[in-house]
Amino acid sequence: MGRIFKFDKDVDTDQIIASQYLLFPTIDEMKSHTFESLDSDFASAVKPGDFVVADDNFGCGSSREQAPSVLKALGVKAVIAKSFARIFYRNAINIGLPVIVCKELHDEVNAGDECELSLEDGIITVNGKTYTCTKLPAKMQAILNQGGLIASLNGEKEESESTAVPADEAKHGMTIAEKIIARAAGLSQVKAGDIATVTLDRLMSNDGTTHLTIGMYEKLKNPHIADKDKLVWIVDHNIPSDSPKTAASQKKMRDFAKANDIKFYEGEGVCHQVMMENHVVPGELIFGADSHTCAYGALGAFGTGVGCTDYLYAMVTGTSWVMVPGTLRFNLKGKLNDGVYARDLILSIIGKIGANGANYKAMEFAGEGLHSLSMADRISICNLCVEAGAKTALMEVDDVAMDYLKEHGREPKACFTSDDDAVFEQVYDIDLSTIQPIVAKPHFVDNVVPAKESLGVKIDEAFLGSCNNGRIEDLRVGAAIIKGKKVAPKVRFLVVPASRSVYLQAMKEGLLDIFMDAGAIVMNPNCSVCWGSCQGVIGEGETLISTGTRNFKGRAGHKDSFVYLASAATVTASAIKGEIATADMV
Repeated sequence: MGRIFKFDKDVDTDQIIASQYLLFPTIDEMKSHTFESLDSDFASAVKPGDFVVADDNFGCGSSREQAPSVLKALGVKAVIAKSFARIFYRNAINIGLPVIVCKELHDEVNAGDECELSLEDGIITVNGKTYTCTKLPAKMQAILNQGGLIASLNGEKEESESTAVPADEAKHGMTIAEKIIARAAGLSQVKAGDIATVTLDRLMSNDGTTHLTIGMYEKLKNPHIADKDKLVWIVDHNIPSDSPKTAASQKKMRDFAKANDIKFYEGEGVCHQVMMENHVVPGELIFGADSHTCAYGALGAFGTGVGCTDYLYAMVTGTSWVMVPGTLRFNLKGKLNDGVYARDLILSIIGKIGANGANYKAMEFAGEGLHSLSMADRISICNLCVEAGAKTALMEVDDVAMDYLKEHGREPKACFTSDDDAVFEQVYDIDLSTIQPIVAKPHFVDNVVPAKESLGVKIDEAFLGSCNNGRIEDLRVGAAIIKGKKVAPKVRFLVVPASRSVYLQAMKEGLLDIFMDAGAIVMNPNCSVCWGSCQGVIGEGETLISTGTRNFKGRAGHKDSFVYLASAATVTASAIKGEIATADMV
């Protein structure tokens, strides 16, 4: 028996463990800060054997494995929710923390009630009443039974789930996602819901979690790397380091990369921009220890965010297990109007389908409207799909994508399109000409409204940057608006190019001079304000308008601050006005 600690819907990973604690050396040092912004007494009150019970979409947000890890370290027996965000769910299973889906429990129990769980039987008992919960698939139950995924690396056998298609099974059309997984699994075909053992093409990790991966690696009975040439490590979240603890974590990463001849970047920019500029090619299956790895779909690659346990397993074995996602198809037609941007489009889509509207799904984009979008547009769209819960995002490879590859000296591994008879779980037809400037209001990315409905909200800070909107095209938009004008008094405007190459190009074009002349603060390429732990952190009661990826409670600093998301144009206009404004107002 254990007590229930009860939480509402859309509890995100920033609320479970905030960014400023992620680079602490150990989980034990982090755990006292669990749920700090929601329940400051949780860490001291919870006892081994207690339960977390939540509403829908628990664990949405980043791929930080620290989120389930701090709960397990505090002794939480299980997390029971109406539904879970995909990456949190998978991370919890991989570390041996039971995550149980029960649709009824949250609405019928109170905080402090005593709870009993029979995981094997799928039964929960509270106040004498029994509830049936969803049983885990055999693969996931096996991982839990062995104490987590790493146990299999220390000598326990793990069964492969991939099977060839029976000869008498009818062939069916496949989506892009299914084709990439089938290729990686060595199978002729797969379908949504299958579990396949795949060989990874590439593995990316950054300084947000790599120190924990190394710590686990060093505890293995037989530590080894399957293929060092597939690994790419990037220091981007806190650079330059902001504290001795950060410096120690980054030194651990730097030393390990050097000792094992791992491709290593430091000071080159945000991980996803660096990957797109230097590594990603169509047809690849890529694990990234960061939730926005889905950005790689802009080049027709299956990129998906994972935690450090998943990453370690793939690093050691070269393989992993993947549940084939169903696919949501977005047919784009027409063109975006002047003054409307790809970021407005993807925020509109997230607002339409909801923060978990694509949970464990692939979001596929196609149609003649796709051809009107630049590579910067496409990266921006795919990058944010995880904010709708997506496992990955994918776009058909066309001349725009091929030209980008050629410019960067790379060739595709495979270019896939969905078959005419492929099965989509839902199809959305979107006329790009109907999209308008959008603002996502605090504290959820799907809390979107037309920008005109947020006009006049006073701001303290504006941020133009991130893996979503820090490319040269975004800086050009901002510079064109602010040229000859000034940042509003008492407003901080941080401009952060997404990579060194973007920074150099912006300098060559004179864009940085324009921003500096206007009173903006130009920073080195890094995650910066978006990550909320090193630069431009906002204080209690302050308001930020941002081109970053998330606006969760406490995401950019104090738990009682406010973050609005918008396009580069709206952010820049707001910096000039000192309040939320659109470009036509300055």
